[in-house]
Amino acid sequence: MYWTERHVLICTASHCTQKGANDVAGRIRLEIIRRKLDTKILINNCGTIDLCDIGPNMIVYPDNVILSGLTLKDVGRVVDYLAGGEIPQDLVLQAGTGAEQDRRGFYAAAADLALAPEAAMIELATNHGFGEAWISEQLRRGFLARKPIAEGEPGMTVTSKAKTRYGIGL
Repeated sequence: MYWTERHVLICTASHCTQKGANDVAGRIRLEIIRRKLDTKILINNCGTIDLCDIGPNMIVYPDNVILSGLTLKDVGRVVDYLAGGEIPQDLVLQAGTGAEQDRRGFYAAAADLALAPEAAMIELATNHGFGEAWISEQLRRGFLARKPIAEGEPGMTVTSKAKTRYGIGL
């Protein structure tokens, strides 16, 4: 962490980038420099923090705070916080946050299905407010896995990565 007071990691993986993460990161960097905070606050891009469906996201250390759903209009409040102000609570992601509870609910229900046909997993995701694109992203990130059910019929299952993250079946 060098000799800074805070280290900020901003996700610039493909999903967050599609939602404007590079613009947000660039604007935060400029504002940090403009306010002469660049010796106190280190800003880095990172590959992913596995939350791109609600991104852009950033993690602030040593605060251990995750801010999600960032937009350019949030930059001023975020930099105010990084400079020592109040945490923008409406951007904070915690285990009890709605988005996290939604994902946990899906994974708990999906784990109950064990190995399920792909169509059943997609239907379950849709019932929880997620779509096929979200399922594809969870497969890519390793939260879900494809496995054949019988005679080559495609199926999906929840991985240990998702079970561990959401405290399911432990």
